[in-house]
Amino acid sequence: MIKILSKREKLIFYTTISVIIFAVVFNLFIAPIMSKNDNLNDQIRLNREKLANYLWLAKNKDAIQKKYSKFVPVDSITGKEQGGTIDTLSELENLAVHSGIKIIDIRPQQETKSSGLYKENLIDLRAEGSLENYMKFIYNLENSLVLLRIKRFQISARPNSSTLEGAFLISQLTNSD
Repeated sequence: MIKILSKREKLIFYTTISVIIFAVVFNLFIAPIMSKNDNLNDQIRLNREKLANYLWLAKNKDAIQKKYSKFVPVDSITGKEQGGTIDTLSELENLAVHSGIKIIDIRPQQETKSSGLYKENLIDLRAEGSLENYMKFIYNLENSLVLLRIKRFQISARPNSSTLEGAFLISQLTNSD
């Protein structure tokens, strides 16, 4: 029998086949996995940087708010912008956060009363929380500088839970401009 390939040619042939197989496997399987891994590492790095910024902001929240209050006077809450629905909703959200209740739904209603001196805006608010948190919320709401008052209030217990569901109808008096 005649040898088709010599020993050296067989070695070169098998080495070439091995390199081709490795290149195909690398390009079809390994390279996409490595690329995806690099993308995920970049996303993790970016999210860690964001988280570090958020943690810094959370740690310095009080100092930032003090500096911010120097530039935004309290009059902006009770002055011309008082009738703004967004400001009122924002104030209600802040009161809820400071009281420890969770707002489920908040909806401004149509203006009910209007006279030459004032107008009354109504806001429907639904929330969850404990009795103590509701007491804090009601106290803070009644003492708010934005002239908020509770017109209707209903609390109901959730079955098999210590949280209570509350429904408020809140009134705000504003200057009619």
